[in-house]
Amino acid sequence: MKKLQLLFAIILCSISIKAQSVAMNTSTKLVEFNKEKSFKSEISPLLEETTYTYKYKDKDVLVVITEDEHIEYFNDGKYFIKSSIDWVSDNECYMTLKDANLPNFPFKEGTELKFKITKIKKGKIYYESTLGGRTWTGKMKQL
Repeated sequence: MKKLQLLFAIILCSISIKAQSVAMNTSTKLVEFNKEKSFKSEISPLLEETTYTYKYKDKDVLVVITEDEHIEYFNDGKYFIKSSIDWVSDNECYMTLKDANLPNFPFKEGTELKFKITKIKKGKIYYESTLGGRTWTGKMKQL
């Protein structure tokens, strides 16, 4: 009986040690992830604190980009789309929809768009966007 109790105690200790090991490895991974996020925040994006325009249905859309936010204004500011920006390199980011009052806008808060700058030439930004498996190209003019 004492041998059985001793065996049971050894098994419990080994399970406990394994659980601690897993927990320690998880903590290490979280620290590495946080270091990665800190690294990303040190990226110098190509579009920072700038204003652009592009044409939509023959009307100008004003685009204001700050370090961590993207806002598009339609109909002279009457309507807007606001997104947060997470830069993953100097020319690529993910924009996550925060708010919009544009009529018939089909996307919900939390929708994510991938945005990649492909070229900058003569004050124009050429880009490629991907949303929901659909990719398109466009250009904006810096003001």
